[in-house]
Amino acid sequence: MEQRFWPRTHDELNDSPIQVRVATVEGIFNPMDPTPLEERSLNQEVADWIEEWAEDFDKDHEITVEIYVAAGRLAGREGAITNGLHNHFEYREWQSGRQLSKLLREGRISLLIGIGAITGFNLLSKAIRSSTNPVIEIIHEGLSVLGWVSMWKPMEIFLYEWWPILRERRACRRLAEAHVTFPAVAPR
Repeated sequence: MEQRFWPRTHDELNDSPIQVRVATVEGIFNPMDPTPLEERSLNQEVADWIEEWAEDFDKDHEITVEIYVAAGRLAGREGAITNGLHNHFEYREWQSGRQLSKLLREGRISLLIGIGAITGFNLLSKAIRSSTNPVIEIIHEGLSVLGWVSMWKPMEIFLYEWWPILRERRACRRLAEAHVTFPAVAPR
């Protein structure tokens, strides 16, 4: 895949379609996938390129994908390419949805474990707090720290890990519905 145009500003990005340039129609699809054209998965480089652009668009921006095939090698396969692109991103949306569900389930389980652990460590810490022995004081502080560390994973999931997956899922949904065009001449 040849890449020539990279938007420099956010406005420039939103004013332009996603452009994909390939030498042949086969360059769009994964060459190792033997299934019929409409069902084939996209070439990973092409899919990543399209998805990265789509994630940067404003969420209310209608997405257009322009596919430039060198030397007019489309041979009437525009419909098959459009279906293949839509099918690929519809499947990616489904995968992202499953990934998000798994992550949130893991977060809920981690939260329950974390709450149990922080409660147990804090109760144990309070039980030994009244000692004047320096070793017991170190254990007391260590138990308090362990309690809060046990909440690390659920907080990481619920504060940081879920939203990139949701952004990817939304981009794939929009790409599954994107308008696909095949301009006759590639701009330079």
